[in-house]
Amino acid sequence: VSNAFYAEWLDPAMVYSCAYFERGDETLAAAQQQKIDHILTKLRLQPGQTLLDIGCGWGALVLRAAEAFGARCVGITLSQNQFELATERVRAAGLGDRIDIRLQDYRDVRGPFDRITSVGMVEHVGLKNLPTYFRRLHELLAPDGWALNHGIASTDPDNGETRHGGGRFIDRYVFPQGELPHIGTVLTTLQRGGLEPVDIENLRRHYARTLQCWSEAFEARTERLQSLVDDRTWRVWRMYLVGSQWAFEHDEIALFQVLCRRAGQPATTLPWSRRWMYEGAR
Repeated sequence: VSNAFYAEWLDPAMVYSCAYFERGDETLAAAQQQKIDHILTKLRLQPGQTLLDIGCGWGALVLRAAEAFGARCVGITLSQNQFELATERVRAAGLGDRIDIRLQDYRDVRGPFDRITSVGMVEHVGLKNLPTYFRRLHELLAPDGWALNHGIASTDPDNGETRHGGGRFIDRYVFPQGELPHIGTVLTTLQRGGLEPVDIENLRRHYARTLQCWSEAFEARTERLQSLVDDRTWRVWRMYLVGSQWAFEHDEIALFQVLCRRAGQPATTLPWSRRWMYEGAR
């Protein structure tokens, strides 16, 4: 589907991942910016540091990181549509000297980077490729760097993934070959890749609310959306959004943010508390 299709029901920044609601009554646009700020604050991103955003979408995170946090960013995507619009948004914002948008696979990037973000991308890596993914994050991180992996996870501890893979309906019509690891699988594989998990946050309630906002916007724009896609595509996405909301509400799936760094560093280099995440350490 086209960029125009997504623009009808996403927030104006077109952030296609779980938002962060501090109170629960924020607009979707406010909650999406809060999510990005929450991630960048967790990472303690500082002016002049380098940041790699793996799966950068339409560029919202790197734009915020460069403009509000003073970072120098590389955003990578495999989507031609996302690449073109993100590149145009960077140009329009006058941030071409601080942001580089690339049509590139994460395995082909060269580091190091002070900070790495991966938001809504790990679901597409595939269970068999998780070891390569986390080893690559380790290789791309500077020795004192920090990374944050934000991704959907299965809540079924016995299978290590969703009960029906990514879900037969979603696998066929929405996210072909998507696989959801259990959080235990994520943490084990992450540590085998040479990374230390520092903080883990479950945002399941936040994703249920995000999907509610998306679904409501989708319903409100029915006429426009039906002019952009055929009837089957419109029905597929309508079912996908409301069904995913149900799954998050009923603990079928969850969303975890895992903050990590290279393993083996002294304990004295870790913060004493989590206070910096909520007081805006920047």
